Amino acid sequence: MRFLRRVLIWVLLLAPGWAAAAEVILYAYHLKPPYIVDRDKGVGLYYDLARYLNEHVPGYSFRTVYLPRRRLEHDLELGRLNGLVVGVNPNWFRDEARTRYLWTPPILHDDDIVVSLKTRPVRYDGPESLVGKHVGLAMGYYYFGVDELVRANRVRRDDAVSEEASLEKLLRERVDATIVTRRTLDFLLHHHPDWQGRFHVARTPHDSFDRMVLVPKEFGYLMPDLNAALGPILHDPEWQGMVQHNK
Repeated sequence: MRFLRRVLIWVLLLAPGWAAAAEVILYAYHLKPPYIVDRDKGVGLYYDLARYLNEHVPGYSFRTVYLPRRRLEHDLELGRLNGLVVGVNPNWFRDEARTRYLWTPPILHDDDIVVSLKTRPVRYDGPESLVGKHVGLAMGYYYFGVDELVRANRVRRDDAVSEEASLEKLLRERVDATIVTRRTLDFLLHHHPDWQGRFHVARTPHDSFDRMVLVPKEFGYLMPDLNAALGPILHDPEWQGMVQHNK
């Protein structure tokens, strides 16, 4: 099946009168700004990345599609995900050695940060700092070190549908702290002026990481073009302009 899919792609590329570009889907599961701002209108960094690749990788048409993490991982494990995964890191897919999948150069650097109220600041220097705390976290996400403490009944986890919802719970003092992505917090603060000055951000991040594109091995033929396009992306003014536009 994988061989036939590859043959079909090359037929589409080479046969006269057929479609000029083969579609490549970029699957995204981070349903939060600035990565996905508006699914219907295609607004957000992950949609901008598809537009960037369409300009820099000839012969293919890239399109970003949202897919929940559980469905995405299920299809990936079964080898039937018909596309790539955008904005992820090898550690999140048990691929620290980068042997299960192929990985592009980083497209962004980001942090997960511990946020509390300025009136009730939580000093964070590692997961143990949260012992005895009520922590708001995004549903379905794994937080290393913290989830282990939750299972040991040393941290109380409060799930919310999004990081924004966790921040709203924090403002209502329903939780002691939350963990959010730094770029997401920056976006939300810009769009919620009434939130300005109300949060304490711990100096030590919970995690620091690069976001890359996961490429299943059956799509390995894309790697030369992806590496050429994404290798210099962190220093490309065009991409940096897209990043700044989504703040």
